[in-house]
Amino acid sequence: MRIASVIDISLVDVPKIPVTVIFTAGCNMDCPFCQNAEIIPLKSGTPMKIPEIVERVQGNMSDGYCITGGEPTIHRDLPDLLKALRDTGTSHINLNTQGTVPSVLKRCLPYLDSVWFDLKTVPERYAEVTRARSDPWPHVLKSMKLLLDSSVAFWPRTTYVGRWMHPEEIQRIAEFLADLGFEGGYLVQNYIRSSGTRELETEDFEEPSSDEIEQIRERLPPTISLKIEWR
Repeated sequence: MRIASVIDISLVDVPKIPVTVIFTAGCNMDCPFCQNAEIIPLKSGTPMKIPEIVERVQGNMSDGYCITGGEPTIHRDLPDLLKALRDTGTSHINLNTQGTVPSVLKRCLPYLDSVWFDLKTVPERYAEVTRARSDPWPHVLKSMKLLLDSSVAFWPRTTYVGRWMHPEEIQRIAEFLADLGFEGGYLVQNYIRSSGTRELETEDFEEPSSDEIEQIRERLPPTISLKIEWR
């Protein structure tokens, strides 16, 4: 597995739980608004064996782990890492994923407590927005169904990009989640320019106003609770 970095303790990645954050390197998407663009390349980061990773993250004042990236599920040994972390006696393991590798995600489920699931856009725009080699939507859909059929907490979220997305897309995603049988919170966060974004890729984007999303709140399915988090 290739590891990009580790944050010893974070109070913002998992609600109400201090966690150690492990960033895996490499991603099979190339979203132009990515906040961690420097670790998209598959050869980024540093190769590490599972025991090395576990040793690196021990001893922090945290109550669990958040595995993010990049896209963690492109690493076939991710389930082995999660098992090793669970064997340390940790109380909570969270995974961040965009759901493109359901075969690996399925093997991870026994070791997970929660998943932040990054829904990039509406189904018909997935190939355009993610710039993946092939349309990832069928895999994303399969992963969502796996999670909804499991006991793992499913936390869907979308990054809203000004001049790239429209409020109606958020409404449609919420409606789609409701049609799948999901009931609960759907987090929409704002795109922001940062040191992790690529200047040439984002020159046509803007940091949006939360008012754009507020206007569709009353049109959402009653089973979906919209959470707007502007950073």
